[in-house]
Amino acid sequence: MLNKLLALDLCKPFPYTDTSKIMSDFKELILEDDCINADLNTYWMNINGILSYILRGRSQNIPQGQIDWLQMSFFNHFQQYSFLEEHIGLYPGFYEEYIKYEKARNLIFCYLFLEAL
Repeated sequence: MLNKLLALDLCKPFPYTDTSKIMSDFKELILEDDCINADLNTYWMNINGILSYILRGRSQNIPQGQIDWLQMSFFNHFQQYSFLEEHIGLYPGFYEEYIKYEKARNLIFCYLFLEAL
């Protein structure tokens, strides 16, 4: 399971080009106070943070709040972007990163579950 997590290569550059295009394409649906880059960064860094605990052999030290965040996808946490979920394939860089992080999120859940047995 750890090998699968490492193989995901979550250290790719942030998909700024696609998020800029998303903000332009959906400017009528994105509020002025919304910042998809910051929201994605927050969500993805939580996943990276949990992974770092696991890779250092300290999964028992993961704060419960971080684990709780894993229970929902990005679009569940940040419902203001839910309209984007059906159009995600139009933004290949964003889509690729989103799918990798969703796989990581699910693998982390599996790892933590199996570790608790």
